[in-house]
Amino acid sequence: MRLTIFLLVATMVMAPGILGAQMHGGSGQQHMMGGQHMMSQGMMHNMGMMSNMMGDMQQMMGQGRMIPEQQKQMLEMMNQMGGIMQQMGGPQGAQMEQRHMQQLHQMQQQLQQMKAQMQKQKHQH
Repeated sequence: MRLTIFLLVATMVMAPGILGAQMHGGSGQQHMMGGQHMMSQGMMHNMGMMSNMMGDMQQMMGQGRMIPEQQKQMLEMMNQMGGIMQQMGGPQGAQMEQRHMQQLHQMQQQLQQMKAQMQKQKHQH
């Protein structure tokens, strides 16, 4: 459980660095405004989704009622989000926005299912 919390925190800490790399990188779809790079709307949307999901994950882990299978799913989702963030920071980040959005929607559905399972477990005890 401590490893899970550590990974979640590490993912949250990595996000600004990856975003900084993206904003200073060279994607052709970025816009200049006042000498600074701006993220596209799609990237901002995807980052917002990840932020919301990480908040949900943190809340779920804080309840301390996760079974090992749920912990495993959570770790897989965190790893997947880390991969998405790395890709967003890469040269192909802008071209992958749509794919990332689809992946994040699937993860969001999976997370909602996990939340529902946890609620059922809570009421059974």
